Amino acid sequence: MKIICIIQARMGSERLPGKVVKPIKGIPLIGYTIDRLKRSRYIDEIILATSNKKQDDKLVDVAKEYKIECFRGSEENVLERYVKCSEKYNGDVIIRITGDCPLIDPIIVDNVITKLIMYKYDYVRLDVPNTFIRGFDIEVFTKESLFRTYNIVSEKYAGVINKYKEHVTLFIYENKELFNIGYVIGEKEFNRNYRVCVDTFEDFQVVKNIIENIKKEDLQYNNIVHYIDESHIDNLNKEVIQKNS
Repeated sequence: MKIICIIQARMGSERLPGKVVKPIKGIPLIGYTIDRLKRSRYIDEIILATSNKKQDDKLVDVAKEYKIECFRGSEENVLERYVKCSEKYNGDVIIRITGDCPLIDPIIVDNVITKLIMYKYDYVRLDVPNTFIRGFDIEVFTKESLFRTYNIVSEKYAGVINKYKEHVTLFIYENKELFNIGYVIGEKEFNRNYRVCVDTFEDFQVVKNIIENIKKEDLQYNNIVHYIDESHIDNLNKEVIQKNS
């Protein structure tokens, strides 16, 4: 069984263009995502999946710099991009991460992977935002579930780009009766209405502050939550409205 992690990223962003390569301490935002995922005990291969558009050439260079594979596909049909990427790299279990989550926790990633495999789920997601804060979002699913989703969506919406093609797993959790779905639930002690994903400049300022003030080896979920509690930097982005993704 091969476990692959596909990081979804592109340079285009309505609210903060080029956000995935904005530097913090000389490192592009997505570089933190990649480095943290490399600490997973279970991921066999990490692939950066971007579009074929010229503006995303920069991400090919980032993949080379961090010595991971880069796959290019449709910008709008992200579901198809994931299917073709998983075919190329022979993934039996696929992890979906977005490149604007630089504080992703490898320990939590491994917990989500373990739950899917141990209990033979089709799909497992971290319980964001109900019991985990935004920015630690992780989805893990089987190759069979991904392909079944793709076949249903492609047949039902042939030739049309819709929300199920733009958002890889939306069809799965909107059609729970068709899939065996699991959740990893967080402890109430760490349940906050914070966000450390990067959609806006305000979000970037929060993440930058965290990275600059917490030692690299201490960038774990509980430490990050406690730091935000004490520093109140959530005031910087508490008015940001989450876009559907």
